[in-house]
Amino acid sequence: MMRALVYDKYGPPEQVLRLEQVPRPQPQPGEVLVRVKAASVNSWDWDLVIGSPMGRISGPFKPPHKILGADIAGTVEAVGQGVTAFQPGDAVFGDLSEGKWGGFADYVCAPAKTLAKIPGGLAFAEAAAIPQAGALALQALRKFENLGPGHTVLFNGAGGGVGTFGIQLAKPTGAKIIAVDRAEKREPVLALGADSFIDYKSADFTAAPESYDLIIDVVANRPAAHFARCLKPGGRLMLIGGTYGSLIRTALRGLVTREKSLGVLVYKVSPADNLELAGKVRPVIDSTFPLEDGAKALRRLGSGLAVGKVIVAMV
Repeated sequence: MMRALVYDKYGPPEQVLRLEQVPRPQPQPGEVLVRVKAASVNSWDWDLVIGSPMGRISGPFKPPHKILGADIAGTVEAVGQGVTAFQPGDAVFGDLSEGKWGGFADYVCAPAKTLAKIPGGLAFAEAAAIPQAGALALQALRKFENLGPGHTVLFNGAGGGVGTFGIQLAKPTGAKIIAVDRAEKREPVLALGADSFIDYKSADFTAAPESYDLIIDVVANRPAAHFARCLKPGGRLMLIGGTYGSLIRTALRGLVTREKSLGVLVYKVSPADNLELAGKVRPVIDSTFPLEDGAKALRRLGSGLAVGKVIVAMV
């Protein structure tokens, strides 16, 4: 048996999540049994707990997964048939969102193809913070080729996981970095390398006279037409998060906007990206909660106050 944070209906995390003893999974062919040391919380976990429209896409009436948690780091306990890349004792990390999830538990079975070995010097909590948010930032930045001096990139939601990785990745290019978030996050975001900061509660960046070459937005709280008007000719918007409606409207407008590119990032789980990130950035960890306080970890993420990543530690 093992401990796991489970739920079977949508609602506030304090009401629907509970810690239970459940059977420990056994690895199937192509899978690796991981003893989880740390897992990070993503906005997708929040949507799946509360049952937002985004969270209900794969489970309209009840949660599609009994145990949440996609980003994990831990040690290999056992390997399934056909797995040769890992052996018991290896320290690994990865994103399980294309499979069965299950990271908020002492053990989880993960497809071997989703994992990578943790580079030396990286703590389990840091490794768990990287996969989803880091790869989203990296893949979004790749959509603007040759980003560099003379370009301006804006991160809306800059103080979250994606934004804190994105700023670190964009800084070495020499591009000017504008960060948008709530005022409380100003100093830590500027410390990461942003050149200026906009408090979204007091100013609308899409109404400012400045225009941008690249906007990476994890909130999507502006109409698609407003995004288009503040992009330079040849500029690009990449939406990573937001409401279901805002993502659809922006994607549709992008189909008819030719000189400016408006799009929604199609994310791909990538162990190779995770390894690249491990050598380039240091995760910003907002807070760490033990597994039994998993509901508090979800609430911290959902509050919008976290700077960087929220971690659930198993030991």
